[in-house]
Amino acid sequence: MMIKQELRDRAKIAADFIHFQAKGIKAVVISTEDGFEVAARVENTAQITRLSAMASSFAALGALAGEESNLGQCDDVIVEAREGVILILQIPGETATLIMSVVAGRDAVVGQVLYFAKQAARTLQRV
Repeated sequence: MMIKQELRDRAKIAADFIHFQAKGIKAVVISTEDGFEVAARVENTAQITRLSAMASSFAALGALAGEESNLGQCDDVIVEAREGVILILQIPGETATLIMSVVAGRDAVVGQVLYFAKQAARTLQRV
């Protein structure tokens, strides 16, 4: 899948925005629906490929769970772990659906992280 340079540039800005707005962010990865990185802002670059692939799978599972439970389309998946959270947002766009993964430590305020992630996602929907 070809991703336009404008979308890549905006995705990079969105990843940086989230990373600097909320406390405790460890990684922000924006990838294609099939798991390929578009933009990232991470503490450890070794995570990018794995996080992209994992987020794609989680998004697909969330979509299936939402439909099977008669809850409708799944927009977001939140994974709470002992040391933090992972937020996975689906971003439907005009040319492609993107997946945004935000990894935050235990010191992050989940509501704040989700707010800034959704704000950034809205800007990407318009590209």
